Parts: sequence; C-alpha cells; structure tokens
Amino acid sequence: MKKRMIGTLLGFLAMFGFGAIYYGILTADAQAAMAAEFSSCMSAEPNMLYIVLGNILGAFLLVYSFDKMGINDAKSGAYQGAIIMALVFAMSNLFMGAQFTIWDTQGLLTEWIVGIVHGLLAGAAIGAYNSKLS
Repeated sequence: MKKRMIGTLLGFLAMFGFGAIYYGILTADAQAAMAAEFSSCMSAEPNMLYIVLGNILGAFLLVYSFDKMGINDAKSGAYQGAIIMALVFAMSNLFMGAQFTIWDTQGLLTEWIVGIVHGLLAGAAIGAYNSKLS
C-alpha cells in the first residue's frame, strides 16, 4: 500500500509539474486565446480539482500497471509509461476530435504528444522509485 501511495505521489508530481510548465507557462497565451474564442464552452480558468484528480488517476494507472508488469527501473518505466499514455491519450483525443469542433488534427496530435511526455516522465519517476525498493 505504501509503495503504491508513494509511487502515485511521485508520478503525480511529474505529471502535474510538466503540465504546469507546458499549460501554465509555455502555452498560457494560446490557452487564454482559445478560452476567449470559445467562451461559450470553455472556462477562462480550468477546474484545478479535476486536473489534480486526473493526474492522480493517471499516476495510479501507471503504478498499478507497473506492479503487474514488474517494472523496476527508470528506463523501462519511461518506455512503458509513454506507451500506456500514448494509448490513453489517443483514445480520449479521438473521442474529443469526433465530438468537438474546437479541435483540429494538429491540436489533437499536439495533445497526444504532450500526453506521451506526461507518461514518459511519470513512468520514469515511478520506475526509479520502484528500483529503490527491489
């Protein structure tokens, strides 16, 4: 239980930290412009509770999967985290692209790559932590 909680915390910090840099700093102006252009369906300020919960669930998915897969090093964690999140983000982005006109192909591909980086970083952090325990 402790291993899963600490691994989830480390994965969360990696995912949330990368998201803060990417969405909060690097693309903040683009996000604000998109929120203004699509004000009827986007809030100017994202719901941080949902963001935190999403990152916790994503990190836990990796921790749980890594336990079942026997991932105990940063390199394998990074690779498997990237693969798992590539699939998760591909699925969700395809559904978003099918339903919402605010997303174009370039935006969906960009978000898919960002999702892969989330998985790579969180997977590396969790894998490195697991290596300390084995």
